[in-house]
Amino acid sequence: MVMLTPTWTTAAIWKKLELEQLFIDAMRLHSPCGSMSLHQDPRWVAALADGGDKHVEGFILEQAGIRAGSAVFLVHPSALRIALSDWTLYSHPIRRYTLFAPPPMESDLVTNESAGLLTLFEQLRDQLNPNEALFLESVADGSPLAELLAEGSPLRKQYHILQYGERYAHRYIDFTGDYAHYLGQLSASTRGDLKRTRKRFIAETATYRTVCYRGSDEVGAFLDAAMAVSARTYQYRLLGGGLRSRTLLEGRYGTTAELGWFRSYVLFANNQPIAFQVGHLYQGCYHAQEIGYDPDWAKLQAGIFLHTEIIPDLLATPGQVQRFDFGNDDNLHKQRLSNAATVERYFYLIPRYWRSSLITHAMHGCNQISITAGRFLERYGLRKRMRKLLWKLGVVQ
Repeated sequence: MVMLTPTWTTAAIWKKLELEQLFIDAMRLHSPCGSMSLHQDPRWVAALADGGDKHVEGFILEQAGIRAGSAVFLVHPSALRIALSDWTLYSHPIRRYTLFAPPPMESDLVTNESAGLLTLFEQLRDQLNPNEALFLESVADGSPLAELLAEGSPLRKQYHILQYGERYAHRYIDFTGDYAHYLGQLSASTRGDLKRTRKRFIAETATYRTVCYRGSDEVGAFLDAAMAVSARTYQYRLLGGGLRSRTLLEGRYGTTAELGWFRSYVLFANNQPIAFQVGHLYQGCYHAQEIGYDPDWAKLQAGIFLHTEIIPDLLATPGQVQRFDFGNDDNLHKQRLSNAATVERYFYLIPRYWRSSLITHAMHGCNQISITAGRFLERYGLRKRMRKLLWKLGVVQ
């Protein structure tokens, strides 16, 4: 066990824990009233470490022998990319320590979260080599973590702090009633569109059904249907995304199903799968993750129709689901279907070495150019065309 000794108080220490100890700590906190989110749970992060080149590193903060906080990183191969939009000019291989959500801390024990986070990152700096970096997701504006990363941060003496991409809206649905109440919170035009989508889909489909998969014995059937749809999507064919390695997915979803989190859906029309939603239900929050639909059904808006099937199912048991999390990326549909949002950013913390300094400055410059170009392409509806062209030229994998 490695101890990380903080400088902000002599009464608190960060401890690096073995995976089994992290699981015990998470199970102790996993309850309907617990404060840990899915992306902070080491069992979830471990499920993502499904290859031999990935592992989990976790720490807990103890004060006077009492657990006061935790931090869990997925350590995996990645690269620092100097890129103009989707065109990679140079890629420098690294091992990335990804933190999917800010470390949770007990507010009654930790009076200064920023100081506690500062200590953690200072100590992590000592173990990072020139080919390693930290990557922080879901850094919400105004949070203690965002304040720590602002201009003038003492971390800037040890790290290059690089915002990756633009700010984005992380959208949610906060449920305070039944499905009718949720619809009442949407705009009149959105309610009308949903009603017309359902009416048209049902009228033009001979038969349809939506199947929810939960148990570990249902994961195989889900993948049979969902992977057949995924292979037809734009994300799979052009962007290298979608559901790909069945072996890895069976292991990951089998684990989360055994933990009682797996809750995924497939929409069938005329006895054929046409849309799917991978999701997990964790402590009252439904995390909508991978989604896809057969492009042949795009005109009937199969993805939106599936959404109108999922929400009533989630709300069928009163009080079981309080939030629907759309995930980190944003689009027009999420804007229209959500009723809450936080503004968030991604950050790299890159240790200061001469080579990493050169790469960081180049990344920053290209990132600014890419943001400007991306806004231009988005304004004139050219982003997808440009991505497709780059894919054909072989510069996007």
